[in-house]
Amino acid sequence: MIYFGRNVVCLVFVTLFCPLFAADEEPEPLTLQQCQQLAVEFSPALAQHRLTYSNLVESVVVAKAIYDPTLQVRRSWEQEEDPNRYAAVLRQQLPADLEASLTARLEQRNGEDYTNYALNLSKTLLGGGSFLEGRLPLEQAWIQRAKEANRLSLEQRRLRLNVLRDYYNVLRSRLTLKVREQQLEGAERNVEHAKIKEDPLDIATAKLRVPESELNVISARGQIANGRLALTQRIGLPISQPVNVTTQLVFKAETLNVNQDVVMALENHEEILNARLELELQQMESQVARTRRFPELRAEVSFEEVDNPGSNESDIRAELVLDLPWLDRKDRAEARRRENDVKKAQLALYETQVQVEQQIKSTAVRIIEAERSVELHRERVVVLERQYRLYQDRWDNGEIGILEFVRSQNDLENSRVQLVTEQTRYLELRAEYDFHIGK
Repeated sequence: MIYFGRNVVCLVFVTLFCPLFAADEEPEPLTLQQCQQLAVEFSPALAQHRLTYSNLVESVVVAKAIYDPTLQVRRSWEQEEDPNRYAAVLRQQLPADLEASLTARLEQRNGEDYTNYALNLSKTLLGGGSFLEGRLPLEQAWIQRAKEANRLSLEQRRLRLNVLRDYYNVLRSRLTLKVREQQLEGAERNVEHAKIKEDPLDIATAKLRVPESELNVISARGQIANGRLALTQRIGLPISQPVNVTTQLVFKAETLNVNQDVVMALENHEEILNARLELELQQMESQVARTRRFPELRAEVSFEEVDNPGSNESDIRAELVLDLPWLDRKDRAEARRRENDVKKAQLALYETQVQVEQQIKSTAVRIIEAERSVELHRERVVVLERQYRLYQDRWDNGEIGILEFVRSQNDLENSRVQLVTEQTRYLELRAEYDFHIGK
């Protein structure tokens, strides 16, 4: 994966999405999918998580380095007439606390070579030194890397959800602005019609409606501007050139399968996966701590061969070393502490599973409520449209005053705004639901 500096990132964005940033021009509207894609590419917060993950990938390499062989070569002297002395040592750390070292020494004295070779093996048999203990640092690095990969996936999905919320906030404001502009046009027409009828009360009532409508238009435009700034910041693009969104609201209600989605979430949700990984890590550390409670028994084997002028000797030695701590309180307490950590990890896994399931089912209830609310508001708009036409005919015929007509007009316009609000609320809840099940 390649990362660029912020200046290069901005240049790439401007090049790819021209004429979004043309001077004195309204940028081309972006779809929700385009905004989410840009956020994944340019979000500073997500970039920080990627760097954290990269560091943990490197930590695995560092943990593996414990098994890399090391070679040390030495040349020593004190004075010019001293003999030449050379030494080389090759050390290898192996799993299960097995250490091996090979030493070779050469001394050139009076034109003759004196050599010495030694091989040493050391292995802890009891009280530690298990295969798992030797690999524990590497296992820890692997698990931390896997957990960070899950966090990165979770944050990327969370970013998409937040971009969706910001996007619908702007879209809702833009659709509201359309209604408010129509409201202002209707208020100005009402004034003209009232003047034709030459009714002072109707004229005054109609004129009061105009500044109120103008304020609604100004408020909607301010909400659009602030929403675009928030969306641009979320994506990670320059605030001086905020992005724009479309005014197309595609609403579609979908059927939920809560039980199936809960099963999928319990298997795939990143927080649950991380809780399982944490439990696995605590179990490994507890197992290692239990082995350290026993007295330590080590076996050491060495082979040495000396090759001097006129003599050649070899020696093999083997030793068993038993280390008996007097009280051993530390290792026993550490083992009990690790057992408690395992229990805590089990409880944390259970709580995470319950929380995810609760979030899914709670959001499903809100979705059902929101879907029904959309249906009711759609029916309400239809009824208010019919009522508005009836009141308009009556006002045109002089059967009612303008006050009743304006009220019906306000009810219709506010209901249209509320319908947009309920539709976007439903879509946001669906996105939140998908987030909770791990999509």
